[in-house]
Amino acid sequence: MDVKYVQTTCPYCGTGCTFNLVVKDGKVIGTAPYHRSPVNEGKVCPKGTYAHEFVNSPDRLTTPLIKKDGKFVEASWDEAYDLIAKKFKQYKPDECACLSSARVSNEENYAMMKFARGVMKTRHIDHCARLCHASTVAGLASTFGSGAMTNSILDIAESKCLFIIGSNTFEQHPLIGRKVMQAKANGAKLIYADPRLTPTGKQADLYMQFRSGSDVAIFNGLMQEILKNGWENKEFIEKRCKDFDKLKEEVMKPDYSLENVSKISGIPAAQLKTAAEWIAKSGATAILYSMGITQHTTGVDNVRSVANIQMLTGNLGRPGTGVNALRGQNNVQGACDMGALPVVFTGYQKVIDEAAHKKFADAWGFPDGICEAKNGYEVTTMMDVLADKPGELKCMYIMGENPLISDPDLNHVAKAFKNIEFLVVQDIFMSETAELADVVLPACCYAEKDGTQTSTERRVQMWRTAQAPPGQAKLDWVIMKEIATKMG
Repeated sequence: MDVKYVQTTCPYCGTGCTFNLVVKDGKVIGTAPYHRSPVNEGKVCPKGTYAHEFVNSPDRLTTPLIKKDGKFVEASWDEAYDLIAKKFKQYKPDECACLSSARVSNEENYAMMKFARGVMKTRHIDHCARLCHASTVAGLASTFGSGAMTNSILDIAESKCLFIIGSNTFEQHPLIGRKVMQAKANGAKLIYADPRLTPTGKQADLYMQFRSGSDVAIFNGLMQEILKNGWENKEFIEKRCKDFDKLKEEVMKPDYSLENVSKISGIPAAQLKTAAEWIAKSGATAILYSMGITQHTTGVDNVRSVANIQMLTGNLGRPGTGVNALRGQNNVQGACDMGALPVVFTGYQKVIDEAAHKKFADAWGFPDGICEAKNGYEVTTMMDVLADKPGELKCMYIMGENPLISDPDLNHVAKAFKNIEFLVVQDIFMSETAELADVVLPACCYAEKDGTQTSTERRVQMWRTAQAPPGQAKLDWVIMKEIATKMG
């Protein structure tokens, strides 16, 4: 009997916990603590505890599948590649679209971005961040210059006041919730704002239940109260902020008086006043948020409001402060950083920037160039075009995404997929989306590959190979490389 421990990073949420995979005779059979991680300090939540169970599931895809007469039949890799290469070559670049994934590594996201723009020459590439934290990227990039969490997870324990909105932290990011409780144990105040009383809310010193959609009004009301009482950080504003007068002009409108915000939101004015005072006067306030404010018609404005109140009070750039965006999936941050988005290359270099476009074209060295220097379709736009303009988009290549479950308005998405002429899905399981594919390609999971992922705090950590993949499954980047080779 051969038993070994392989250090890896959790494939579930964006916290970035480290643990060991227990490998017996070449097969992953369990997880064990890794005590030297500064993120989770040897602790693992229920998700991470059972992160080994799906690895050797009998439902894993093990061989390429090609749909013939409405049914999948097993095929060799060469058969699958030949069909894919032949079909991909038949379509014009703007008739094709690619979806990358927040579940695969940084390296594989980069490979998909390069494959889409360099091999298929298409502008249309996106991934699930569009549906969860794209508003974080847009909102924070326009205020701070970078669309990411401003502080580390460890800093949260040093907060004197925590304001959590749009996040059920204790259930969705339990090890970050542990840092919140450490701060509370040291005397920090916890403000929780959510339409539902969640397990996180039950631990709050101040719970503010509000009507969905009133987020911006709440933040503007809090900022008005801070300004009325002179609680703003004047030195920070003068040295590090711009357009303060414009912000002040907006938030001081009568619309955002505590009484009016109370009517809009349903939060008692006294609670709003208490929250404003705690946020402004604690000396170190951290705001934590997640998809409760980003999966929203005004998601970007919500995120900007979070940034504004932290700039107003000077709660940035110090331990225990900051705007802490909690990413939902393990590598949402990394997939965005790598450029698996329709408007940016790697490192958020704009696609429409001729200098950036030329830099990537020159670096990649494709003899026939790369995609146009124009923004591509977002995933939501892809679905609209497929559903409402049949024939404009004809071909899709999807890696590690399941739009028929994850996208909004599933009936609309189902209608959209009926209009795809050729669909390739690359995944570890037969998902609802894969069921509709013309070709399904079996991929490796996190326990079967080396690679990196970037957590919500921008910490880059490794996956390490613990076992061989099942059957004929291959690494995602290897599949893309071999398709590209077949296409010449």
